[in-house]
Amino acid sequence: IVTSYDQTNQIGITSKGLIIRTRDIARVITPHDGQIVFAGPFRGYGKLLIIAHGEGYHSLLAGFAVIDGIVGQWLVAGEPVGRMGRTENGQRPELYLEFRRNGEPIDPNPWIALTRTKVNG
Repeated sequence: IVTSYDQTNQIGITSKGLIIRTRDIARVITPHDGQIVFAGPFRGYGKLLIIAHGEGYHSLLAGFAVIDGIVGQWLVAGEPVGRMGRTENGQRPELYLEFRRNGEPIDPNPWIALTRTKVNG
């Protein structure tokens, strides 16, 4: 994680999500069951995926090279939804992850497992 939720950068902008540095061509999975409500390019986010999880919760994921899903598609937690790009100019790809409840950004840390260990089995 290169930028944490609520972290202020050098020019005073506070992050509303996480920025996660990934491996080249890393596969990205959905954080929770839900339905794709937006998939495509959006302003400065590049390729953006928005997933509705119910009860006013949404996840926003951006920075993809490829999105593997379409609007209306239902997803289960852990299902692949896209791939990151390749290292350019010495910079590894970065995934932006933001959780929202009723349109407002919320701290994603209670909702995700932040661990360096891999699942076995």
